[in-house]
Amino acid sequence: MRIGINLMAFGGQIGPSQIAVLPALAAMGYDGVEVPVFDPTGVDRAGVRDALRALGLAATVSTSMPAGASLTRAEERARGLAHLRAVSEVAVAIGADLVCGPLASPVGFHIGRPPTMEELALAAEGLQEVASLAAERGVRLAFEPLNRFETYLVTTAAQGVALASEVDRPGFGLLLDTFHMHIEEKDSASAIRAAGRHLIHVHLSENDRGVPGSGQVDWAGVWAALRELGYDGWIVAETFDARIPELAAATAIWRSIGPEPLTYARETLAFARRWVARG
Repeated sequence: MRIGINLMAFGGQIGPSQIAVLPALAAMGYDGVEVPVFDPTGVDRAGVRDALRALGLAATVSTSMPAGASLTRAEERARGLAHLRAVSEVAVAIGADLVCGPLASPVGFHIGRPPTMEELALAAEGLQEVASLAAERGVRLAFEPLNRFETYLVTTAAQGVALASEVDRPGFGLLLDTFHMHIEEKDSASAIRAAGRHLIHVHLSENDRGVPGSGQVDWAGVWAALRELGYDGWIVAETFDARIPELAAATAIWRSIGPEPLTYARETLAFARRWVARG
């Protein structure tokens, strides 16, 4: 397994302030970072690529649909597809091999009912198109089920498996996040096992988004299930800081949930290493 950290711990979009923390993360021993790309036009692609290469850090990319873009709504579909293509192009440019997130509908979008079969079919169709194009450039897509308070579309591992089976492209799989699973699943370990071969990315996050191991997540079960699957992909720490206004608003985090970001990074890496070392 490779251990990474999502740079959303330090800001809402990759930029100079996030690039400035890369040497500290490399010195700690992280294998790589997850680069948040919500506005593809605002990324200094060469600057990010060169900084990562200089430090020997690998990268993945996280994103979500902007407002007014969705694969499930006919009037917003073209914008949604364009966004995913643009983010995939950024991934290629900075040397990342995976784009992850809730890749079909904006975070926080609700419609007052469950998704229809037509909406799920439209999402699968769009993801097929983008996954095929991304795979040609060596980039995989990892779709993330969110909790019910953040989406109406796909909220459980089982629903994610159904979507992944429908997309059915070699470069497409699932991201499971321990924060969302703690809310939606009866048992996180069973959800991981159910994801099986579709699981290609994991977000490591405590139930309150604090330092992993400080809360209620069943970490013993999570790691046991990953070992049983023979999972050898990324384990990426994810948290959000209430001091970053755009992330606080999007994630409804209005108080401090852990130490300052570099301390969070150091403590989380130590936690992940202890579990990985158990084999």
